[in-house]
Amino acid sequence: MSQIKISQLPDIASINANTQLTVFAAVDLANDTTGQISAQTLAAGLYSNAFLVVGPNQIALSNTAAQFSNSDPAFVQVNLQNFNSAGSGDYVITVDNGTQSGGYIDLGINNSQWNPVTAGQTSQYPYDGYLIVDGIGTSPTGNLVLGTANPSTNVVFAVGGYSASNIVAKMTATGLTLNTQSYIVFGDGSKQNTAYIGPSGTANSAASFANGAFTLANNTVGVDATQNTNIISAQSFANSAFTKANSAVQNTAVIQLQALTLTGNLIANSVGQGIFVDTFTSNSATFSKNVAVLGNLTANTLLGNIFFSNVTSITTQANSILWTVQSGIVPQQTGQLWYSSNTQSLILDTDVVGDRPSISKVLFFRAYNNTGASIASNSFVRLTGGITSNLIPYIALADATNAANATVAGFVSNSIANGAYGFVYSSGLVENFNASGLGVGGDVLYLSASPGQSSNVAPTGSNTVVQVARVLSNDPVYGKISVQIQLRQAYGRPNGSVLYAYANNIVSSNTLSINDATGYMNANNIIANNITVINETITGTVNANTLIANTMVYGSATANSGVTQLSSKSTAVTANGISGQITMNNATLNSGTGVTFTVNNSYVQHVYDMVFVSFQNAGSGNYQVCVANTRVGSFDVNVYNGATGPSGNRGEALVLNWSLIRVGN
Repeated sequence: MSQIKISQLPDIASINANTQLTVFAAVDLANDTTGQISAQTLAAGLYSNAFLVVGPNQIALSNTAAQFSNSDPAFVQVNLQNFNSAGSGDYVITVDNGTQSGGYIDLGINNSQWNPVTAGQTSQYPYDGYLIVDGIGTSPTGNLVLGTANPSTNVVFAVGGYSASNIVAKMTATGLTLNTQSYIVFGDGSKQNTAYIGPSGTANSAASFANGAFTLANNTVGVDATQNTNIISAQSFANSAFTKANSAVQNTAVIQLQALTLTGNLIANSVGQGIFVDTFTSNSATFSKNVAVLGNLTANTLLGNIFFSNVTSITTQANSILWTVQSGIVPQQTGQLWYSSNTQSLILDTDVVGDRPSISKVLFFRAYNNTGASIASNSFVRLTGGITSNLIPYIALADATNAANATVAGFVSNSIANGAYGFVYSSGLVENFNASGLGVGGDVLYLSASPGQSSNVAPTGSNTVVQVARVLSNDPVYGKISVQIQLRQAYGRPNGSVLYAYANNIVSSNTLSINDATGYMNANNIIANNITVINETITGTVNANTLIANTMVYGSATANSGVTQLSSKSTAVTANGISGQITMNNATLNSGTGVTFTVNNSYVQHVYDMVFVSFQNAGSGNYQVCVANTRVGSFDVNVYNGATGPSGNRGEALVLNWSLIRVGN
């Protein structure tokens, strides 16, 4: 180790998740000690005695424990983000004796699936931001103070945007100022957008006189019964005048009322004259002229109908509805139908938080979970065959282990509790959900063998291959996938592979295939009672009661070009392959005698393999040849000189042909 330079040591790409397991060599100059220090100890002590400085700038302000700085012409930010959709992100400042239950100020924002009921904060919704002070104990502590320090500055309230037109009110040094389009709404639903109590003009004058009379009557001190009676009478008349003035309606082109009770008809009977209503409720309402509704138009009962001969929104569109384009994501309300500029489509809000399908972009249906367990978000499900009393189908998690479980019905983007209803997306684009766990954009997703899950790698073996979706964006808020349910049984199988049914699954043969180029079938193993082969080569095992072949070469197609014995007719030779030629030594073989030599051949792989041998050139004698013995890796050849007498002794280079039939693999 002492001979290794630091620069020669291998790189450590990352610190272990258990920071105690990563150590550094260190020198303590104060104690003149050399030792080791863990990453956890280093991290814990790094800023315990010093300030935290992130960025290229030095600390400029006093009493600063940490500074984050940079220089950028657009903006510099410190980002806190909670990727759990059910949680929130919070910056908390705590007083000296603060605890988890009080003594802090909390600036935060709720995530997409944040549940106000679970959190116990029903004043908030998903995507809401908040600034809350929680004091210590139950005493009146923990006020929220909003203010400005410089003279002539205001606290400005802007709603719905960042422009000057979005300013609805200002809190100045002298009071609260509303802009010309704002009004105050009271608990009873009444509104006030002017300082006057009643209508302008004559009614305002009447109110002024009545108020004066009311005040004079209340301030008059009576000295006798007659005078007191007159005072009471004057007070009564003044109160009547005050009431009449406040209820008077000026006959102008536009009438604005806090409340109106009609026993007859409400009619706009001239061109250009309109009736503007914030909230209109009727069991049955019929309009033949134009009605501009700023709030809700509601039919209270199932029999209450609203009929329109022409619906107008923003511009005149005969027999059509022109929706106001909404940017971003608006708060969800069950039954709400709105047009999104993000998806360029109508969005339908269901009764399940987060299920807001894009109309015309996706097919979806309502389903019921009766599996006994919750179905997690981003799961793929199948129909189980049952239905509820209101004809809603049951669903369960799908998986690739067999054909029945792999019959995918669709995708669930929001979790469905056991015994609850939810929505299944069977085809098309699923948008605006947390897709961070579904791979990356462009990935093709396949049903996994794990229930409900998907993977960008197709399953193997006997598992059923089903393509279920393609990831378009894995954004945690604006995620988007295209649900495409396709059975891909041949996916991952080699070209020419033969598929066959096994235990209700489609599997691929590992030994039987068809050559795409020639159309021939290749097999490593064939077992049959009868096999007919025409002009084909069989390279594997054939087990058949009857084998009929025009041409059959069994074993390897390799042939030996020929070998020669070197020293004598009994000298062993090596001749690999399934056929070949052997030229024997020309040593003398006497008449009436025989000789045996060994042929080494690695292609002989079984003791029951068969070797055939014959003369290609038998010379001038009366020779006989046969295979004397067969063993794994070699066989013996016996040559006999059948001549008689000394004249039959021969010294000839005999030429033998041989061939191998290998039985088995």
